[in-house]
Amino acid sequence: MRIPDHIIDEVRAASDIVDVIGEHVRLKKMGRNYLGLCPFHNEKTPSFNVNPERGIYKCFGCGKAGNAITFVTEYQHVGFVDAIRILAARAGIVIPEERQDDPTGIHGRKDGAFAALRTAAEFYAQVLTSPAGATATDYFAKRGFTAKTITDFTLGAAPAAWDATILHLRGNGFTDEHMVDAGLVVVREDGRMYDRFRGRAVFTIRDDQGRVVGFSARILADAEGQPKYINSPQGLLFDKSRIVYGLDRAKRKINELRTAIIVEGQADVVSMHQGGFINTVASSGTSLTREHLQLLHRYADTVTLLFDADNAGQQAMTRAIELALSIGFDVRVVVLPAGSDPDSIIRDQGADSMQTMLDGAVSFLEFQAERFRDLGLLDDPAHQAKAVRTLLQWIASVPDRLRHPFLVRELAERFRLQENFLLRELATVLSAPKPTSTSRSAPPVPQTTEPQQPADVLSTTPVMLTSERELIRIALTMDHGLAMLMHKYQVTDETFWSEGGRRIFQRIVIAEDEHHDALHPVLNDEELSPTERQEVADIAYSTVKVSAQWERFNVDMPPQEVSLLVRDALVNLHLHRIQHDLASLMRVVDDVGDVDARDRIVYRINDLVIKRETVRNYLKLSPDDPTWLHAVTPSASSSSA
Repeated sequence: MRIPDHIIDEVRAASDIVDVIGEHVRLKKMGRNYLGLCPFHNEKTPSFNVNPERGIYKCFGCGKAGNAITFVTEYQHVGFVDAIRILAARAGIVIPEERQDDPTGIHGRKDGAFAALRTAAEFYAQVLTSPAGATATDYFAKRGFTAKTITDFTLGAAPAAWDATILHLRGNGFTDEHMVDAGLVVVREDGRMYDRFRGRAVFTIRDDQGRVVGFSARILADAEGQPKYINSPQGLLFDKSRIVYGLDRAKRKINELRTAIIVEGQADVVSMHQGGFINTVASSGTSLTREHLQLLHRYADTVTLLFDADNAGQQAMTRAIELALSIGFDVRVVVLPAGSDPDSIIRDQGADSMQTMLDGAVSFLEFQAERFRDLGLLDDPAHQAKAVRTLLQWIASVPDRLRHPFLVRELAERFRLQENFLLRELATVLSAPKPTSTSRSAPPVPQTTEPQQPADVLSTTPVMLTSERELIRIALTMDHGLAMLMHKYQVTDETFWSEGGRRIFQRIVIAEDEHHDALHPVLNDEELSPTERQEVADIAYSTVKVSAQWERFNVDMPPQEVSLLVRDALVNLHLHRIQHDLASLMRVVDDVGDVDARDRIVYRINDLVIKRETVRNYLKLSPDDPTWLHAVTPSASSSSA
């Protein structure tokens, strides 16, 4: 699947980076830029900068950088094509996609499955308003769902017939393969198909982008041997371990409050939203997973767990607490009255009662300590010690170590133990060998107070030399900068010392020729490695300069200063080559046994030392003096080797 270049350019132009990022990050205008807390790592002091003029962002804490397309790919964990689709839909741009060779057929199958699911959702919604949907309508009415809520969540009804959905989809041009890929049918051993969802109330399940990916269908009449709920099967689009129900409608509010309320079922989510608790979500057909929580962590710092009061709900709460802590959430818990759930409380007692319960949410330590007590696990010292060790292990899993002493203090007060003793026990837990294999991927936490340079955060090995970065910066950010470098200063890809520098310059030349604006095409150029694209983004936003005298660099820089900058970069690159040759010869000279050969190497070393001093003096020449330029061109560089 290929999206035409002119459409990509149109999407890029229509995607205001402040608006795109502002949907997920609270941004505050600071001069010409915007500042906010980075969505890619935990931080308390904002270091995430957005530059609307260049259409790029950079976090000076973790090093992430890019443009609107990069942000969507990183934030929503999608590929380039899906990011373009998301931004196109946001901007109302229709994508006339060109199909290329697709040996797997996966893109076409996914498109067909998405379309089939969307059509099925519309069909179930229509059935709900017909006589065939009367029983489902009564069910939703008893739940107290309003007509607006039913429309907002695309609630529906599946007809009781064995083939109603099949016939409707076939009538709309869908094939049997589309229906199988969408999980809408069950295939018998003899190859015949029947509708998966029949005679049930239907909850439409969407992914965080709002696309229909599946359904959860509730039984409407007691039927022996029939499950209460039937969910879409694991398949091409539906992955229950990754789909968070209601997130498409809740994510904006979650991001605003930085808090997500997690409940157990779809009906609970719908009731909570109708009651005004828009930041409520649930898992889809499975227990809460690490993947669910990692997705939520893009938007929230705190989770409030609101599970059923029965034993199964409390066990699920315990598992959820442990997972959420290890990912870095602040975890709060609402203890519901016995026999109740969020849906029944909203319906029977109203939103004010629910708000009171949310206001009374307790810490995870208080909840779990009381649960241990209720289970009789605090009746003797041995059980108490085991309970404390369990809670210490939970505390140890919290990535932010600054939280540890505060959590230990609460634990000490609750169990009437000495705080220092528990801190020593925690240190023992933290120092214990970790398993060599783990599925956890908690956010990184700095283990040192030593400052890091932004350009070095992602990799200890720079993609390019500082001088090369300056040349790339000019080519990317100055009007006619690339043409000036190539024609006036004879810069080519061979000018660059590093492989990364050569590759990036080559892609800039190609992008400039095709788009006449290289920055954003190169930022998303899949011919470059992720590290090289990150380097491009860093260069576009970085304030690091070759020469210390430059405090400011933008398109308004006077031509004389630009010439000085180019001269410094090219001369320093030439010096780097000389220094490299010197170092290579110095490493081998003492090991050469032949006297004549050794003398030749010594002579070459002396020659390079003299040449190095000569080249250093070029930094004192006027940038308009042709002497330095003739000496540092690629041909001159190769002759010095």
